[in-house]
Amino acid sequence: MTNTTKKNITEKNYPELAEELQKIKRMGVLLSGGCDSEVLQRAAVDVLGPKNTIAFHASTPFITDYYKNIVKNTASKLKTKLVYVKLNPLQIKDITTNTEKRCYYCKKAIYSSVIETALTHNITKLADGTNLDDTKEHRPGRKAAAELKILQPFLKTKMTKAKIRHLGKLLNMEDSNRPSDSCLATRVNTNTPITEDIITIISKIEEPLRPHVKGRLRAKASKKQINLHYQKIDSDLINTHKNTLKAIADYYKKKIIFTEIADS
Repeated sequence: MTNTTKKNITEKNYPELAEELQKIKRMGVLLSGGCDSEVLQRAAVDVLGPKNTIAFHASTPFITDYYKNIVKNTASKLKTKLVYVKLNPLQIKDITTNTEKRCYYCKKAIYSSVIETALTHNITKLADGTNLDDTKEHRPGRKAAAELKILQPFLKTKMTKAKIRHLGKLLNMEDSNRPSDSCLATRVNTNTPITEDIITIISKIEEPLRPHVKGRLRAKASKKQINLHYQKIDSDLINTHKNTLKAIADYYKKKIIFTEIADS
């Protein structure tokens, strides 16, 4: 613990998680810019201190600048070291062919690169924000995490997303309720090749919306069109930006379809 006379926030409110982190002693966190990994980074700093917790961010074309800025600001606020690990999945055929195993290959490439970099910083234990709710979804990347022995403290202590967000608020996370998201590659239908152009288009469509959305947002792209999925809570936001979004789609010679989806 960082303070032997007063319990830290994580130990006081989530003692099982604090105990799990104390066992690790010194760790690297795979900080993606998502809510879960940020809370893990904050909890690790709370329990182990900033000197014993390093943030590693896999900088790829599949992650937008919006999340890269969140990563940078989080590390700065927590006064913890941030290490960027550059990787271009678009150069890996197993990923760009976009089969059902695409996520597995992508995660394995990312984890392997981060592990190699972490060792140069004397970090032998890496953890990500995988939690109990994630086990209810089909996530091929979890197999890669298991193979490469990536630690998952939230899953080990059976923490749900609701508990993680609650802990985030306790740890002074300003936007712990920001909607869940995934990498841009998930916007491309399975067996449709992932190219630099299609990732760029998706990024450009979501870019003006991402900082403001309150619900699920996905720009699904195919060869001829973009289907923008959004929830009712963001209908006013979409309407405000419709002309801008149509102009972006027109520039890339694609039709854009706006689809309101049910709450998730």
